[in-house]
Amino acid sequence: MHERGITEEQIIHFFVTNEGLLGLKLSDKDESILLADALIDGKKYRLVYNAVEDILVTVFPLK
Repeated sequence: MHERGITEEQIIHFFVTNEGLLGLKLSDKDESILLADALIDGKKYRLVYNAVEDILVTVFPLK
């Protein structure tokens, strides 16, 4: 995740505390996918989470 400017520890902290949660919605294409917009360390990110598999699919910065 370092290539995206975020550490694994920051992601874990977000999921444990939900600090910085800006928005949460289901994907229009797959209802098992949650899209979480978050402010982490002053930067906006989208976290793509598969609720069925309980895995983080990807993280990318938002502009």
